[in-house]
Amino acid sequence: MSSWEHSLKDGRTVLVRHAKPEDAKNLYDGFGAVVEEGKWLPTFHVNATVADWVNWIQRTYRTRDILMIAEVDGEYAGHLTLQPEEWMASKHVAKLGIIVVKEFRHIGVGHGLMVSSEFAAKQIGYFKIILSTFHDNEVARALYESVGYRTVGVRKDHFNMDHGFIDEVLMEKLLV
Repeated sequence: MSSWEHSLKDGRTVLVRHAKPEDAKNLYDGFGAVVEEGKWLPTFHVNATVADWVNWIQRTYRTRDILMIAEVDGEYAGHLTLQPEEWMASKHVAKLGIIVVKEFRHIGVGHGLMVSSEFAAKQIGYFKIILSTFHDNEVARALYESVGYRTVGVRKDHFNMDHGFIDEVLMEKLLV
């Protein structure tokens, strides 16, 4: 499986690679930490177990799902998922999800994950990636725009979060 290295703003390097079953605990913890922040994901608690993450990782070996992990100095820094669109006529489309843990934000980990995901997506035949984010997540939106994503729509008051209703911004990028 492929891996990619990217230079970070602080001089270190992020290694982006496909997840392995032994990464499941880090993926679980990383997702849980971002959920606990209560600001960036439209969920209020973690439903998946570590075993569920292991199963998902193993499923990537035989499906078109992609699950990538970012490491800085050997430490888990975040992950990215690409999942196939559910419709037969849109098999060329992947849905993207990304997590960067708080300690590794604003140094380029997200950028490394986003760029690497495009290489991985092309390798298995995706040529369009879609994602969504909260309208008030300006840092994420700037990241997505910096790597070529464009806003294609907004769902007003789509999420009812603890701090009020949030619009969902829909974005996409063609890889061709």
